[in-house]
Amino acid sequence: MGMGLSTSDLTQAITSLSLNGLLGLLAAGLLVFVTIAVIYLSIIEGKDKRRRKNID
Repeated sequence: MGMGLSTSDLTQAITSLSLNGLLGLLAAGLLVFVTIAVIYLSIIEGKDKRRRKNID
């Protein structure tokens, strides 16, 4: 009695999603992607500011 999903279970779950569900998942994925990108760029900018400060 395993709790894992088989590929047929996963395929059935994906095909049973409505358009609204797919759009919701897409929106959530994009939100996560943009959030991670903003955090990454903020860290890089902070490192660059410190590097420029040390040069001057």
